[in-house]
Amino acid sequence: MTDKAYVYSARSSYDDPTVASTYERVRFTSLLGRYRRQREIRAVRAVLGRLPDRPLSILDCPCGIGRWWPLLARRASSITAMDIAPAMMERAALRVPRTRVPVTLVQGDAERLPLEDGAVDVTFSFALTKHLPRPVQYQVLREFSRVSRIAVVCTFGVMNHVTYEFWRRRGFRESYPLFPEELQWMAQAAGLRVAATRPCTTPIGVEHVVLFEKA
Repeated sequence: MTDKAYVYSARSSYDDPTVASTYERVRFTSLLGRYRRQREIRAVRAVLGRLPDRPLSILDCPCGIGRWWPLLARRASSITAMDIAPAMMERAALRVPRTRVPVTLVQGDAERLPLEDGAVDVTFSFALTKHLPRPVQYQVLREFSRVSRIAVVCTFGVMNHVTYEFWRRRGFRESYPLFPEELQWMAQAAGLRVAATRPCTTPIGVEHVVLFEKA
């Protein structure tokens, strides 16, 4: 558990039902949005392809509106879908009947997952950690490791010296990317090792899909 309570907007920014109902339309209908979405899908598919070739129990946290379930269901025996925002979970519930594997909806906080140790084979998390202060990133990755028997698939902002300059000049608020060595340290603290990384945004973006295996 983190030593202090960190306040950051991602804990509450998806509480508004309007945000949930317009999530995909706002982000993925423009030309750039469609391009980014295709890069995300390719990256996630490639990393999921490195998991053991058998049906896996998967935690999707935060699940948002369930947009990753069609891809996760190809590898899953079941999905536990968790989010802190009730509005997002209400939208996700509409997708449950259309998902080809069983989905269990659980409201919960990634910093303190309401699951037992080793509750699932794999934890999947997309577009969460980039919004979290670094101590919270450590806490969340430890929690993902704690509940996962095999692996964690999680996006992180990962910079090199070129992309760092783009990121710095754009002046993003509440954006917390890491250098590769910091990601390694974070993995070690969670009892994990970095097995693969794949960029999942535009060429100047920093977000990567990372496969962590249990150490």
